[in-house]
Amino acid sequence: MSNTIKFIDSIIRNLKPTDKRQSYWCNGCPGFCIRITPTGTKTFAFKYMSGNLNKRKSCWITIGKYPEWSIRKARTEYGRLYEAVYEYGRDPKEEIKAEKEKQKSSYTVEEFIQYYLEFSRLKEKKYLCEEERVFNLDVIPVIGNKNLHDVLPDDIDKIQRRILNRAKKTKSAKRGGKSAVKNSLAYTRQFFNLAMKKKLIKSNPVLEIESLGQSGSRDRVLNFEEIWKFWNRIENLVPPVTAKALKFEFATMQRSKEVRNMLYSSYKENENVWHMKKEDTKNNKMHRVPLNDYALSIIESVSNYTSASPYIFGATRAKFPPKDKREDLEPLSRFALPQAINRTRKELEIDDFCPHDLRRTGATWITAVGLPKLYARLMLNHSDGDRDVTGEVYVQYSYDFEKQRAAKVWEFILDQIVTCKSIDEIPTLDKLRERVRDSKLL
Repeated sequence: MSNTIKFIDSIIRNLKPTDKRQSYWCNGCPGFCIRITPTGTKTFAFKYMSGNLNKRKSCWITIGKYPEWSIRKARTEYGRLYEAVYEYGRDPKEEIKAEKEKQKSSYTVEEFIQYYLEFSRLKEKKYLCEEERVFNLDVIPVIGNKNLHDVLPDDIDKIQRRILNRAKKTKSAKRGGKSAVKNSLAYTRQFFNLAMKKKLIKSNPVLEIESLGQSGSRDRVLNFEEIWKFWNRIENLVPPVTAKALKFEFATMQRSKEVRNMLYSSYKENENVWHMKKEDTKNNKMHRVPLNDYALSIIESVSNYTSASPYIFGATRAKFPPKDKREDLEPLSRFALPQAINRTRKELEIDDFCPHDLRRTGATWITAVGLPKLYARLMLNHSDGDRDVTGEVYVQYSYDFEKQRAAKVWEFILDQIVTCKSIDEIPTLDKLRERVRDSKLL
């Protein structure tokens, strides 16, 4: 069959595929053809020459598949393309490419934030609610209506200055808002990194400014007198469940978020272990926390308030165990523990401390009395960079002994401090070390 044919349905329907793609040209319509693949797919196309006289190249534009596109519809589109090329000197393929680029870059920041959040949810990214809060609070109000490619470094600078100006009016802002700036810029940088991977922008504006943020790392450790004050006074100052959550965080040296979201189902009573799945931990590693007597006592007492709900530290301000326990308790909010500390510092007589300092305090003192740092790191579930299958799956129980030793030593230290009848009876560090050695716990 000739490669030039009349474009009528009876002829096109009878065109048969071969082992190679074939093109059949429409009689009287230069550049207009139908292409047939070896699988039998038939597609209308237009071939034309583009470029100047010195550098010409052939270009193809797909019009549409047959029979979804009728011959009449395809011929009309061919006529439009032919006119654009040979009467007006335009290049339809370049115009289509430019339009696609325009559509790709037409995302506003607010629109792409929604895409970023959904993309991150699919990846099961942790702490996404905090990123969403930061975007809604500081990023969208400043650059939300801008197209991604129109965002300049000066716009990012406005975001960090907005945070610092707000912090001047807020007494509780950490380091004058510099910690918030650091976190906000980190989230915004990740957001623009994704836009770069999607080829929506060519550079990340966050990387082109000088950050005014400051690391939020702390080194605050409670001394023995402060430990005594905290442990013996906190339950008289805040609701019982909140107080017990703080004491449990102290007794186990675990993170506030992990404590607040602790489920009764994760408490293995027969082993006296709190079993955290990897999706429940910050570093995405399974963590078994041995519970010392202080931690076990707290679980037993708090169950009088929350045992009907899934959460051990369910959010309730009840001052006494209720007769009818609620089944619908949510976990304590992310603000519950920090606010409890902020409101009671004066009565506790402890300056400048937050819930996370409790965790650091425990790790500091168990190593100070002679326990190896490895034991503290294991108890804290700090990541060591070991991401292999063996490290994460097959040896997940191999450090139970070290963690149990750390939990027992910390229980002993607490016992030597918090059971004293007065501050004057609290032992010195040297005396405590001597008692730990005599206990043969090391």
